[in-house]
Amino acid sequence: MPLNNWKYRNLKNDFVYLENWMNFSIELANYVKQANQPIKLYISVPSNLMFSYFFVFGAIDYDFRNPSKETLLGKYLSLKKGQRILYKTGEEWVAHSVIEVSKIPNAEMKAIVVKDRLNCINYIPETRWYDYVRIYDNEVTKVKNTRRVNNVENLTDNITLKSVYSEYNLNLLMMQNTPKTYLYANKKEWTDNISVIEIKINEEPIQLDKLLFDGTFKNFSFIQQNHSSLLPYESTIIFVGSSRSLRKMDQFKQQKCIYIIDQHESNEKIEELQLNIEQEFLLDKGQSYNKDILEYMDNNQITIPKGVEIFAWLSKS
Repeated sequence: MPLNNWKYRNLKNDFVYLENWMNFSIELANYVKQANQPIKLYISVPSNLMFSYFFVFGAIDYDFRNPSKETLLGKYLSLKKGQRILYKTGEEWVAHSVIEVSKIPNAEMKAIVVKDRLNCINYIPETRWYDYVRIYDNEVTKVKNTRRVNNVENLTDNITLKSVYSEYNLNLLMMQNTPKTYLYANKKEWTDNISVIEIKINEEPIQLDKLLFDGTFKNFSFIQQNHSSLLPYESTIIFVGSSRSLRKMDQFKQQKCIYIIDQHESNEKIEELQLNIEQEFLLDKGQSYNKDILEYMDNNQITIPKGVEIFAWLSKS
């Protein structure tokens, strides 16, 4: 459904077409997601909290619409000993530790090797992966005992999501269960205020927090103070505020990074961040992407809102 047909509930409790800055935020997220290189983007807006909601929504919507079976297969094939998966037996999802990914004995079919409840080796053939195996935890630990996991979200049963996205896409995302979008923000402030935003897609009213998942299924994840910087190359990292940007911008040089700055923040912090970006751009002989963004927005009939400052670049380091 075209973006210009989407609506949101305004303060008068009516559904109206998205405002220009909302369209811009969502389309900007689409631009970043489509980029095949780890571009960086600095954007200064009147309210970075509100802008971040629509930017994250645009990023998640893009992820929902563009899952990759090849990416999911790569996740299965690269499972390491000690990683956890969920394996569906009957109606239960049971967490197993991976022993290895190899082949079924005396056969050419690939298999994920785990220990079952009786502590016996079990081979999960490739033919069952896409419907019965979900990535559960990317952390590599010692091999643990199996255990049943309750309250596992089944996206293909979610009526709201099925009204917007195909069941095929939802199943691929559910099985991959690995975020491609990460958010570094004040988590309490961000989660406390998101429920006031309601949008309408395909005539289906949806509260924004019903599209964002951070439980046994994850399509985005908050970055904590001690969060590992070892994130997938294709990840998009969204920083809300100059202080948080300054704190961790050097840890994610290999990923796409978006620094959303509030124009009412401390000038000192903003100037420090701008200086860091300027030095990185000049010392690494970075390449500006501003013209590319302007052409992209023009082709999609989106105007950059007045008062918004934006600078996009690719670091060559």
